Amino acid sequence: MTMPGPERRATLMRVAAATWLLLISAAVVIDHVALSRLAEQLETRAAALRVDGVEQRLAELAQQIELSRQEPNALPKARYESDRLALEQRLTAIEQALDSHPSAEHLLPLQARVEQLEAKLAAPRPSTPPTPRPRPSAPAAARPAPTEPPFRIVGVELRADELFLSILPAGAATVSQVRLLRPSEAEAGWRLDAIDGATALFRRGDETRRLAIPGRQVSL
Repeated sequence: MTMPGPERRATLMRVAAATWLLLISAAVVIDHVALSRLAEQLETRAAALRVDGVEQRLAELAQQIELSRQEPNALPKARYESDRLALEQRLTAIEQALDSHPSAEHLLPLQARVEQLEAKLAAPRPSTPPTPRPRPSAPAAARPAPTEPPFRIVGVELRADELFLSILPAGAATVSQVRLLRPSEAEAGWRLDAIDGATALFRRGDETRRLAIPGRQVSL
């Protein structure tokens, strides 16, 4: 039966709208299923990665505990044995649970146990301070031997009412090498301070020497 034009157009529009809604609903359902599968895969992969990380940490801790057992002054052996058995039981439980994709809540007790073991290993051990050794006493510094002026006194001479001391440097052999010193003059770093009777007073820094003057006539 032929329907009027307006009624036919309304029927076609309702059919098109229903078809469009069905297509949209089907697309939404397909997307929801795909997203659910993707989320499940991501959760499974993340759980597997966490389990692998925990297994690696457990293996490192087990190796550290085994090394610590061989060191001196370690904790009692019974505690290490109990920890080792607990770790083995945890590893067995993890291997059995890998097929069931454990969630993060299942790994919390294991992670807490790992942190406790790490805290035990990181705790400092009491050490006995070394006994200080007595320091050897420094040897007493030897006093330097007193130095003597490098010349000898020959005598005294009086020239122009001024008294001079005649000296001969060490190693000199001739009279021509005799030197005359008046008070305040120096020879080889030794300064003549005074001529006092039969002695002559020499000074060099903090050192003083009083040398005898051989008995000779003073020339006028």
